[in-house]
Amino acid sequence: MGKLLLVARREYLAYVTAWGFWLGLLFTPLILALAMGLPLLIEKTQPARYYTVLETGTTFSDHLTEYLNDRRAREIERLLSPVSGLSEDADASERLKEFRSLRAQGTALEAAVLQVAPELVPAIPAHDFVEVPPPAQSIDDLMAYLTGEKLVSGPLGARELYAVFIVGNDQIEYWSDDVVSTDFSRMGMRVSEQMALRNMFDAEGFDERLIAETRANALEIELRSPSAQSETGQIAFSDQAPFFMAIGLSFLLWLLIFSVVNYLLTGTIEERSNKIFDALLTSVSLPQLLTGKLLGVLFLSLTLVSVWACSSLIFSLALQDALPPEISQALAEALNPRLLAPAVVSFFLGYLMYGAMFLALGSLCDTIQEAQSLLSPVFIVMMIPLLMIPVAISNPGSPLLEGLAWFPLLTPFLLILQVPNDPPVWQVLVQILWMGLFTTGVLWAATRVYRAGAVHGAGLTEARGWMMGLIGRKKAASAHGSEAGDR
Repeated sequence: MGKLLLVARREYLAYVTAWGFWLGLLFTPLILALAMGLPLLIEKTQPARYYTVLETGTTFSDHLTEYLNDRRAREIERLLSPVSGLSEDADASERLKEFRSLRAQGTALEAAVLQVAPELVPAIPAHDFVEVPPPAQSIDDLMAYLTGEKLVSGPLGARELYAVFIVGNDQIEYWSDDVVSTDFSRMGMRVSEQMALRNMFDAEGFDERLIAETRANALEIELRSPSAQSETGQIAFSDQAPFFMAIGLSFLLWLLIFSVVNYLLTGTIEERSNKIFDALLTSVSLPQLLTGKLLGVLFLSLTLVSVWACSSLIFSLALQDALPPEISQALAEALNPRLLAPAVVSFFLGYLMYGAMFLALGSLCDTIQEAQSLLSPVFIVMMIPLLMIPVAISNPGSPLLEGLAWFPLLTPFLLILQVPNDPPVWQVLVQILWMGLFTTGVLWAATRVYRAGAVHGAGLTEARGWMMGLIGRKKAASAHGSEAGDR
């Protein structure tokens, strides 16, 4: 045991004393935060784009302006919804109904928010598109504005003209220098459909204002669940927290395994190429060396998790007064042992499984280039759970997803995602047992491959020959058994 711990200590110190480890420790959370928040930040910081409409009258222009305002109002309705967890009143549904009623009466968005929920005024979405008077009356003259050769004046200063709608009797033309995004053109299509619907109502003598009034008076659907914590069964953010935490834990597990097993791979290749194995094996046995390497990098991953967990705890304690009660309750529910226990077991077994595979592959390679040819299938398999994370939450009952959870290489990740849906206890235990058995088999096979590569110097060619020889011996034994049976 003492020699095993010495090997683990050597591996741990070799990585933890390197600058790259601490830089990764610091920058990984920042990069993840940017990766998750950057798309939203880009969307929020997108400057408003100018558009203009060429038509006889202002019918299409007015309807498009109304549509854009309704689009912003729907964002406020989402924030007013009780399920969002951002509303501190018990009467969130009443406030949402009042907001819709004010909008149906023609109250401006800002005024309606100020009257119903003043605290949400800073959250009112900015205008994505702003209409400006047409600087010219023909598309030929507007080309210079669309291409940016000329700027058009508007309430936000002089800017390039983003789009032009030309409304005719039998069609609407949409002109824009942006040939990729079709979001704004689809908005124009929806407006055209609404205009056609309203024209039909007018022809039938139906007052279209009744539609808005009817919508404002519609019964609000309250989301309830028998598994909700509330006595009334109403779904709150704290009920959804375990699902979000499962996504986070599954992604964290994937990130840790994907990161730390690369240490095992590169370290093994370096030791093989520098003939360090010979010196190490004069002091320790092969099982001790293999186990010590796995333990050393495991301690390294636990260091990563500990630092990130402590930083998150300090950050939460510093902001505990600013956090809404719903967030605190959600965190308490998310840290439920029912969710954490399978996550911890999945991490250890998943790490041992992939770590042993990477050690075995690294022991057969003299260079990183050789390893890449072997690792490509492993990396492809590891990308599957990453792609499955959002799908598993939106389609928890998929038979295909349940079947994939029994595939041992995917079980560590998909098992965590299934726990919030309360699968049978026997199913979780059997999946963990099956994953443990498979991990044991991987460790046994990795030991044999590691002995051949690290101790005896076998490479990819020898390993391929060994596998072909093994297959040949099995075929020969099978044929010999068949001949004996015929006799």
